[in-house]
Amino acid sequence: MNNVRWVFQNNLIAENDLNQMQEAFNELGVDNEEILVVPFSEELPDFTKDDKTNIYYGSTTLMNNIYEQLDKPKGLFYNHETYTMENYIKQWGEHMLSEGAEIMTVAEFLDNDRTSPPIKLFVRPNGDGKEFDGTVDDEYKLMDMIQRMMEYEGPLNMDSKILVGPAYNIHREWRNYIVGGEVVTSSRYRNNFNLSKSSTDIPKEMLTFVEERCKEYMPHENFAMDIAEVTHDDGDKHFYIIECGCLNSVGFYSADIKKLIKAITESV
Repeated sequence: MNNVRWVFQNNLIAENDLNQMQEAFNELGVDNEEILVVPFSEELPDFTKDDKTNIYYGSTTLMNNIYEQLDKPKGLFYNHETYTMENYIKQWGEHMLSEGAEIMTVAEFLDNDRTSPPIKLFVRPNGDGKEFDGTVDDEYKLMDMIQRMMEYEGPLNMDSKILVGPAYNIHREWRNYIVGGEVVTSSRYRNNFNLSKSSTDIPKEMLTFVEERCKEYMPHENFAMDIAEVTHDDGDKHFYIIECGCLNSVGFYSADIKKLIKAITESV
């Protein structure tokens, strides 16, 4: 691990996550460097660049800036083209929770005829840029929400791609942290739509589902995969992929941070 350094953001990060990262670096003897990031700025903060490989952790904005300005470095596990809902649906099809959703531009969504009464929809960005949180609401309110983002010069424009689809009755949700195609650690993060973190409620069947999907396709060697458990009308429960995420900027919930840092560091 002597040829690797972690460069990580020390502001706007959950304090517990930050403390656990610092403890893991110390216990593992991993070189690390803290940086202060100006929110929404396109300017990269100063950090050491020498013969070591930097692994980065921080906000989505920071990762996008590194991706664009440092020519897709080895310690950034990201690709604009593969981390999209459109690509996941193409690759995993029926295993995606949003298989029946549509990918459209903001302009196309706002131009839709409004139904009466309005129907419940799920809307989220197509990519991993986190322009806004995935939201379930009636279509009128969703259209108004996106229109407000446009009016206040938010991160969206008329050509921005979004996913629009039906809302689902999700029972539980998990995040799996995958390094080299293997699930290193997992955490439940939601139960019946409420934030509920657990490192022990990790069904073997869910892990098997994730491993099978990784054999079919991976957007990167190192990434996060969120899974939903959905109850069908016949009472049967099924697992589906919600989305994938860049490991450099995902939240940890109740995952084993030390185990994850060790696996990522060794992989690089």
